[in-house]
Amino acid sequence: MRIPLQLAVIFAICVAGEFLHRIVGIPLPGNIIGMVLLLALLCLKIIKPEQISGVSSFFLNHLALFFLPPSIAIMAVGDEVLSKWHLLLVLCIVFTLATLAVSGRCTQIFIRKQEYRENLALRAERLAQRHAKQASSSDNKNGGNP
Repeated sequence: MRIPLQLAVIFAICVAGEFLHRIVGIPLPGNIIGMVLLLALLCLKIIKPEQISGVSSFFLNHLALFFLPPSIAIMAVGDEVLSKWHLLLVLCIVFTLATLAVSGRCTQIFIRKQEYRENLALRAERLAQRHAKQASSSDNKNGGNP
């Protein structure tokens, strides 16, 4: 896909998210709904990552530009933000610790699932080897005749 078409796909998904937010009344911001839609389309393989990789790479390479408007807005209300710096510091620490805890727990769950799958594969392999040995030993007992 060419860049304008990739951009049109991304914007169409964003508009669909805004439509669902405003018209249907889903109580989430339209851009979040759009990201969930994009994730669903990618997971269902309706859209392949290669089809939007050009625009996606551009957006990721220039991600810092998307933080300029909120940063300028924060600077405009700087006095209010500075007056509550202690609350912001506590919130940053609490949410950082919560993020670390949730990330660590999710990682542990995924590692356990992977180890479980590997153990199942090893058991299946050992069982297949055992069956192969039993079959070859029964063939040897029969003199190679079935």
